[in-house]
Amino acid sequence: MIELKGYKVNSISFENKVQNGTQLKLQNQVKYNVNYIEAENRCVGILDFRVSDSQMNPFEIRIEMAAEFTYQEGDEKPDIHTGSFDQLFPFLRQIINNLTTMSGMPGLLIPIMKLRRDSVSVGKPKEEDEENSPLN
Repeated sequence: MIELKGYKVNSISFENKVQNGTQLKLQNQVKYNVNYIEAENRCVGILDFRVSDSQMNPFEIRIEMAAEFTYQEGDEKPDIHTGSFDQLFPFLRQIINNLTTMSGMPGLLIPIMKLRRDSVSVGKPKEEDEENSPLN
């Protein structure tokens, strides 16, 4: 069982220089990596998400988030990867919705995204300092 312990926004950028009434055709790009601290059954997910206009209008939101998770012995990495993404993604949606609403435009609620287990690529684990966490 994967459990979200905490998250933070590492960086956020927002550009909205389009004229009022401009119809945007938005596209999303997502990159999600998980680094494992196997001795402690912990991992850190790094989510890099970008929303932009496909017609090159000056509109863009880019957010990088980090989250710490725990998992149980025997959980497989593709399941940890997809499960951790599923737990973090609603917070990203909320941040984007709040950001756009507070900037004077209608709230943007991005569609729900799910990672497919068969699309997950697991590489070699990185050496991690046991006390080092991007959430500190």
